[in-house]
Amino acid sequence: QNQITNNTNNNMTSSSRQHELLYFNGAGRAETIRISLHAAGINFTDTRFTGKDWPAIKPTTPLGGVPVLKVDGDSHCQSVSLARYAGKLGGFYPTDPLQALIVDEAIETLNELMAVAPKHSDPEKLLKLRKAFQAGTMTKYVDFLEGLIQKNGGVGFASTPSIADLTLWGTVKMIRTGDWTGIDATFFESYAGIVATVESIAKDDRVVAYYASRE
Repeated sequence: QNQITNNTNNNMTSSSRQHELLYFNGAGRAETIRISLHAAGINFTDTRFTGKDWPAIKPTTPLGGVPVLKVDGDSHCQSVSLARYAGKLGGFYPTDPLQALIVDEAIETLNELMAVAPKHSDPEKLLKLRKAFQAGTMTKYVDFLEGLIQKNGGVGFASTPSIADLTLWGTVKMIRTGDWTGIDATFFESYAGIVATVESIAKDDRVVAYYASRE
């Protein structure tokens, strides 16, 4: 467990509550939440565990999945809901309803893209399925995301950095590092808006501060 601290205090009510985030020892669906909570100045407990610990932890979660965010001991789930909560606290969620809709649209699309990616126990069959997925469904989804960014001026999904930008960055990093078997590591490089968005969010002062706190 790591206690994440930040001297900034944006929300007295939330900062006075006890927060504990439970997730595997990796970025995945939790990194957007971690960054946003840190940006909010919330001293949260970052509880990370390995795969071997999961069978014992799973029955303690509300729906058998993670991330789970405990607030004053009460467990809350669903990664997008948790990201939205943390994003509002950390300034990564728009106040304008239409911009909030677009951010929600983008982050739900990214999560759905991860969910529909083909899986198979046979490596050769998985490779074949993933190649077809990249050429079809994945291209359709990513074209849509790129369109949202271009409508916003070419960088980001809203007028200010958002949880959708953070989630997109995480997805692009997974592809670039080869975490998705069968998907070309350079897949996103032809999308100018996506590339510009991930470059911009990586340089955000709040993001930089979070990773500095982890060193």
